[in-house]
Amino acid sequence: MDKVSTVSLDHARITPGNGFPDLMGRSENAPAAAGPSLEKNESTASSLPLNPPLSFAPHTAPSDRVLGALDTGAEHGLAEAEAARRLERYGANRLKPPKRANAWKIVVRQVGNAMTVVLIAAMAVSFGTQDFISGGVIASLVALNISIVASLESVGAPSATVIRASGTSPVTKTIPVDEVVPGDIALIKNGDIVPADGRMLEGWHSNLECDEAFLTGESLPVAKSSDAIDDDNAPVGDRTSMVYAGSQVTKGHARVVVTATAMQTEIGKIAHALEAKAGCDKSGWQKWWWKIKVALGVEETSPLQIKLNKLAYILLGAACVIAVVVVASTGFRNVPLSVATYAVAAAVSILPASLIAVVSLTLATASTDLAKRNALVRRMDAIEALAGVENVCSDKTGTLTVGRMVARTLWVPRRDAGPDAAEINTRRGQAYSFEAGSDPFYPRGEVTADLAELTGKREPLDLRTRSLTRNGRAKALSQDEVDAQDTVVHPDQLPEGLRELALCAALCNQATLARPAGDEGQWEANGDPTEIALQVAAHKLGRGKPFLTHSRKHELQRTTSAMAHHRPALAALGGHYEQIIEHPFDSTVKRMSIAYRFVPDGSDGDGSDAHVYCFLKGAVERVLEGCTSVGQGDRALDDEAEADILRKMDALASQGLRVLALSSKRLPASAAGALAQLPRAEFERGFAFAGLAGIYDPPRKESAGAVADCLRAGITPRMLTGDHPATATAIARSIGILDRTSADSMVMTGQQFDKLTEAEIDALDELPLVVARCAPETKVRMVDAIHRRKQHTVMTGDGVNDSPALKRADVGVGMGTGSDVAKQSSNLVLADDNFATICRAIRKGRSVFKNLSKFLLYLLSGNLAEIIVMLVGLAFQDGSSHAVFPLSPVAALWINTLSAGPPALALGLEPTARDAMELAPSAFHHLFKPEFYADLLFYGTLMAALSLANFAIVLWGYFPGDLGLNCNETAGRAGCDPVFQARSTCFATLVIILMIHALECKHSTTSLFRLDVGDNRVLLWCAVSLTLLTFPVVYIPRINDAVFLIGPLKWEWGIVFGMILVYLAVTELYKYAKRVYFRHRRPQEPKRVPADKTLRMENTIAMA
Repeated sequence: MDKVSTVSLDHARITPGNGFPDLMGRSENAPAAAGPSLEKNESTASSLPLNPPLSFAPHTAPSDRVLGALDTGAEHGLAEAEAARRLERYGANRLKPPKRANAWKIVVRQVGNAMTVVLIAAMAVSFGTQDFISGGVIASLVALNISIVASLESVGAPSATVIRASGTSPVTKTIPVDEVVPGDIALIKNGDIVPADGRMLEGWHSNLECDEAFLTGESLPVAKSSDAIDDDNAPVGDRTSMVYAGSQVTKGHARVVVTATAMQTEIGKIAHALEAKAGCDKSGWQKWWWKIKVALGVEETSPLQIKLNKLAYILLGAACVIAVVVVASTGFRNVPLSVATYAVAAAVSILPASLIAVVSLTLATASTDLAKRNALVRRMDAIEALAGVENVCSDKTGTLTVGRMVARTLWVPRRDAGPDAAEINTRRGQAYSFEAGSDPFYPRGEVTADLAELTGKREPLDLRTRSLTRNGRAKALSQDEVDAQDTVVHPDQLPEGLRELALCAALCNQATLARPAGDEGQWEANGDPTEIALQVAAHKLGRGKPFLTHSRKHELQRTTSAMAHHRPALAALGGHYEQIIEHPFDSTVKRMSIAYRFVPDGSDGDGSDAHVYCFLKGAVERVLEGCTSVGQGDRALDDEAEADILRKMDALASQGLRVLALSSKRLPASAAGALAQLPRAEFERGFAFAGLAGIYDPPRKESAGAVADCLRAGITPRMLTGDHPATATAIARSIGILDRTSADSMVMTGQQFDKLTEAEIDALDELPLVVARCAPETKVRMVDAIHRRKQHTVMTGDGVNDSPALKRADVGVGMGTGSDVAKQSSNLVLADDNFATICRAIRKGRSVFKNLSKFLLYLLSGNLAEIIVMLVGLAFQDGSSHAVFPLSPVAALWINTLSAGPPALALGLEPTARDAMELAPSAFHHLFKPEFYADLLFYGTLMAALSLANFAIVLWGYFPGDLGLNCNETAGRAGCDPVFQARSTCFATLVIILMIHALECKHSTTSLFRLDVGDNRVLLWCAVSLTLLTFPVVYIPRINDAVFLIGPLKWEWGIVFGMILVYLAVTELYKYAKRVYFRHRRPQEPKRVPADKTLRMENTIAMA
């Protein structure tokens, strides 16, 4: 995965669409033309053919047949005239840009958003009541919701080298990549970007390897050959006879015939898939109703957007009904201005004017918090969507693993018991395990001899504590057991077999290591990933290549400098090695060889200890072809020994390791000159087999804990990777995605999964947990299969191949080191490419969901209490049969904005609950559940009842019940003092209870007296400040009587605080009843639980 970014260039743009963010910052992509097409220019695009140039899969046919079908030749290529005709026919070799979005339509769509309509309604109300400040603020929020986002970059090659026929002789030309056409003969070499999809030509290639990580997800370059592949449906990664547009040549050179260009290439198919959306399978009136719901924003958008849109429509309708009810109380005749103003105030009271600001602040704060934890949020509504996911579909390389190859096991064909030579024993041999930390290239680490025979039955590693990996069992040991059983290998006392293997690993190697610039940095490495892993292993054994190949004129001193802890271990050799010949790795023979002259210290290379050491490294079968003995000639390599070695190779491969064989031979110093003259085939004979090396991309230390947290939270982690099934299975078992009870059907290849129909996939009891050799279409089909099961999923990805699935998933998670296309298609980008960061994001998403529920309950219950007070107040009529309002319109607006807004904002900042990852995903699917409605009705009715009770107590308990005349207009009217006092008591009661209610909303069942109210100081200060602000409103002249139509309180404070105590008592009884009820309800258990219930992400992170 580390190499994905190397193929991203600023040519050939893939742009899913230019769009505008909606309310939650989600990008609305412009619609794209249906179907794949090639575009030369605007005038010819519509006439271009949609069929590919070939009627058969080119990777399945011999190269001669492909050349014949394309009417071209490997030596002369196309004529210029024919190339021009094909350019006209097939169009330019560039990806089709999307149609530009109409700005006016986007503005209309944004303004038509449900929550924007609520804002406009609130703005109209504010201006209608001459509240110009509130109206101006809301108007600016509406304008802010209409903004433009940028498009994205992709991959491509700036130019191409092709062969064109000019007369009777071919001419090599460098042309713009746009002019490459099917049938062109392209020349590619090390460092080039492949300009188009092409077929390898027999006899015209040498050691070609291409980095196709952006298409396949594989971390290693793919060796290419001209041999046809029999399988028509072979995954892209297995089509070794093909090269693909956008991939980078990492080794060798070749001549290929172009088989597809532009949108017909593999990257073009991905670009087309990015434009596609999940279709609607409905018909008739159901399809029209679905389209209406999409237009209203209650379908085909994020879960949070749907929830808020539905709420907005309900509240908008309720506001209209309330306004009509208030006006209807007059009989629609001679409606006073005060009643019209009261109707507007009552209508706006049901609209949570601060909801947009609260949601935006909550998500923005969560986004900032996640950014500090390496999760960069591109679309803020994805944070809430994370809360309810039941699946996390993740890549392996670099996400679950560190993304770097390391040596895990070396095996030598002798039972080494110490520094002295041990007897050759190919049946059992001796395996050594290497310690790897968070920095895979760190050249120090413990090496231990395995205590049991190497077999293919090794179980997953225990990633929490140091484990007994020597016998393959992840059994945690006490320190005494470790001291008693471990056999730690010291660099200055290497057993003979391991010493020979370490020399071969170090010297038959061109990789280099570089120490970090500072104390906190990580080691860097250059070279082939396989050779880097072997070089690091050699350093850990005290046989690093720099130490072996450099002459030491004086004794090395080990100083205690600031960099001392970065130095690799060294072993005394008494000389150094000088390279004299190298045969580089050749994909046709799958091995490399090299020879060194050993020069003893203090001599010119002719001392008695001088000799020549030859080394051979590569695929096991190919290395064995060049071996005649085992262990420096101690035993002949007979059929029995070879069978033993192949069994050990299978044992290592079954653990998901990539296995290499290493061999050596020692010759006298006088043979150096003759070696240089030997042909390669003759040089690579007569070697002695030295051992096997098993390397792999190790799992991150925290991955096992993160997987355990997912399982504990009812989330199913799945691995979708381009790697080999054995490798994927081994990693999945080691981190807990698979366990001992997992059926064989839980592991599939992409081909097996793609062969299943949708009905067959839906009939599976459980979708596979591991999909290896995964193609881009496989990931999209997995997302669709999960959706058909009415579940939600996260999909991670780093390459262009992942983009369609990222876009289709509920939450697409891109990698920071991935391609620009993947990042732009995702909702979230991981700066550290770490699976554990996804778990942190899910935890934060669940916290945001809970906080949304808290402040929605607070806002809506407060609004409900206001509406009940104001509507019931219509029953209080004076002598002229006009209603007497318990709250003035200004007081209602004060409560709805200033008193409700800040505490709601503070509730949105509540810290993450400790049990956030202990609940099932279903707990986070619906904001408005029966419990929410019950709480809403209870709290709203209770607060309204207590406020109205105080209003009635003052008017009818203390005063004689005289409601005066026209006491809704202005102050100073005769007989209105009792009404003003009662109204003031009702106002103070409702405001102060609302502040206490904000504290009660911190938890739905826990008693207020058991809550830590100090963990959210913003909420505490809001409650205290707004409570104190009630006093100046009540007592400052002109503000109280002329604006709020209330009077100063005296003895009434007694009943205000009395009702507060009643509220606390009743609320505590209600919460107690809820606790009793939920105590008898059994919580939903997750389908799977981690095998080790003590394993948690925090513990494994501490080990990293």
